[in-house]
Amino acid sequence: MNLSTLLLSLVLGAITSFIITRVLITQAVKYNIVDKPRADRFHSKTTALMGGIGIMVSFIIVSTFLEILPLWWSIPSTLGICISMYLLFNNQIKKSYVASCITVIAGIGGIFLMFPENPFDQKMIWLFSGAEIIFFTGTYDDKSKAMEPKIKLFFQLLAASIAIFIVGSASFFPPVLSQLFTFFWIVGVINALNLIDNMNGLSPGTAALVSLAFGILSIVYFGNHEVAIISLGLAAVLFGFLPNNFPNAKIFMGDSGSMFLGYMLAMIGVLQSWQVETINISVLTPILLLAYPIFDVTFVTINRIRSGRPIYLGGKDHSSHLLVKYGFSPKYAVLAIYGLSFLTAFITYYINTLDLGYAATACTIILSTFLLLGFVLTKLHDKEYMPKGKNNVVIDEKTIPITSNINKEYKKVQ
Repeated sequence: MNLSTLLLSLVLGAITSFIITRVLITQAVKYNIVDKPRADRFHSKTTALMGGIGIMVSFIIVSTFLEILPLWWSIPSTLGICISMYLLFNNQIKKSYVASCITVIAGIGGIFLMFPENPFDQKMIWLFSGAEIIFFTGTYDDKSKAMEPKIKLFFQLLAASIAIFIVGSASFFPPVLSQLFTFFWIVGVINALNLIDNMNGLSPGTAALVSLAFGILSIVYFGNHEVAIISLGLAAVLFGFLPNNFPNAKIFMGDSGSMFLGYMLAMIGVLQSWQVETINISVLTPILLLAYPIFDVTFVTINRIRSGRPIYLGGKDHSSHLLVKYGFSPKYAVLAIYGLSFLTAFITYYINTLDLGYAATACTIILSTFLLLGFVLTKLHDKEYMPKGKNNVVIDEKTIPITSNINKEYKKVQ
């Protein structure tokens, strides 16, 4: 593929994403598929949901332009997603479930039909099949807002299994250990991108920058053109989505978008630099590029344990929220995190070009930056959320008694 074709495909991908998202905004509002303000959420007005549909469909389209996916897979999958979403929007939930299952099964069945002799060599199609599973899981969670965590985890593990055993896993540890490590990586990144989707533009914007960095590094350092094209295609789609989500959100991408992005970015990292026999400095690349999502989920988990609050409940105690409490406006808090992600990506590039001593110094700079940010924000967190008194805990700036069933008490204050 020549440069002009690549650039044209990326531009068309961004435009397609923008247009589809605009259509979704009107449809989501029409069918009342919206997210209303809540005590544990940061937004203050009712906003359309299901932006992840636009991201997923646009990414399939741009990947077809870029010759990553064949038409025989893309057309039925896109139609299947559209039919499933039409049924879902019209509250025909069971029919939507059936349609989504048929879509995934038909796509996988098509691989065996078209490539009977080597079906498991079609790694990119399998990768997108796993992405469909994650996308549908997130979409039904967005619709119901009540999917049990264990059900989401089951489908995350199912998609991760497809990715690991067919597409590829890390290989710098012994086989079983490498596969377990990749399982934790994929599930962890899926949930990290989901958790930072807590402020306008934060998760999709961060993912766009990370995708762009993966693409550039894949071209100039790793020489992995297939991963580069996928990464750049994903970045183009996200840049097309962002004007509808930042700075003033007309639509949220929801779990369908954030979980899908986590899955794709996790696997892009694996395919880019983790399929090596020995550990070297390039192994750090995916971890460093995704440093902010990893930092935020670690920050929230530690502080919720310290303050005696359930880890799995929503809340306004993420690093982005605390930056606002520190004095940033929501817009500039997100822009600051973009800047941090850009700086991390810039340093990561140079880490891959330096000898071990200089690379260790650069890694220390990144680690020190996040430790300093965590220290400053933890002090602010403790003023707002640490227990005030022996038998009380503060949740969303409201003091409640510590009881044997904190979940019920948490719901009462909402």
